[in-house]
Amino acid sequence: MQFIADCHADTLSRLLMLEEDEMSLYLPQPKHHSDYPRMRQAGLRLQIFSIFTMPYEAGHYGAVRSLQMMQVFREDIRKHPAHFALIENKKDLQAVENGPDKLYGLFSMEGASPLCGDLKMLEVFYRQGLRAIGLTWNHRNELADGLGVGSNYGLTPFGRDVIKRMNELGMVVDLAHINEAGFWEALELSKDPIIVSHANAKSLCGHRRNMNDEQLKAIQAQNGFVGLCFAPSFLNNAPEKASLEDAIRHIDYLCEQMGPDHVAFGSDYDGIENVPQGLEDVSCFPNLLTRLRQLGYKEEDISKMAFGNVLRVYRTVLKD
Repeated sequence: MQFIADCHADTLSRLLMLEEDEMSLYLPQPKHHSDYPRMRQAGLRLQIFSIFTMPYEAGHYGAVRSLQMMQVFREDIRKHPAHFALIENKKDLQAVENGPDKLYGLFSMEGASPLCGDLKMLEVFYRQGLRAIGLTWNHRNELADGLGVGSNYGLTPFGRDVIKRMNELGMVVDLAHINEAGFWEALELSKDPIIVSHANAKSLCGHRRNMNDEQLKAIQAQNGFVGLCFAPSFLNNAPEKASLEDAIRHIDYLCEQMGPDHVAFGSDYDGIENVPQGLEDVSCFPNLLTRLRQLGYKEEDISKMAFGNVLRVYRTVLKD
């Protein structure tokens, strides 16, 4: 079975809302898009878990919530060590490719408000296993402006300091949600490849969160990737009609613009309310691969998009 890496899912924040005895990825979670049984059914090998807090949870409360989310997965590792493992360095990534048959998880913060404007908090989260950060969500924070603000402001001095320190620590910079001014500044500043964990092609669907052609070319030039997002409003200008075929259209276009070395999957499962037909939950990932094969995509390219490109970037950035 083809291994799959998913660059973005909000599963931990969903689990944190449950009663403590239900707060486990190992248990079936029929009301969620994702759980361990369905992940394994799909061939999911690496899940990058979004550590997401809402704007009203900013500051120290957001920091506490973020650490609680990370602890949810750590508890699953403690209780089920044969089934789960955490990725923190290059050696761990080798296990994802060649190691025991587990679900490997990696922590990525979505919107850096929990850093509380303090560079020392970056060190705290790094020690807790955080290995990627999306600088903003849709709102303004201490680092930059999200797309929801409607501004042309770029990075703040703190935002620039965070990127520089992330490069030193070996953390991946994620530019999903940031406004275009911040995108270009961060791209220029980062010495490592950047990613956009969950977005699609603006030329096919005009949602503000999607990437224009110039951005796609720039991500390619820096050896990063874009994770195909399953949010219906990112796939089709008529979201209620969104389907697997729209996801394929975006893959086709992204490959035309960047090549298959720069396309990945970033589902946003458990962060989206509605789902496209044919991609209703995590168990549907194989539908995407099957359709790509039917359309004549090479197995080598399918493997890159499903798994290899994510490993390449994280292998480049993470420390030994």
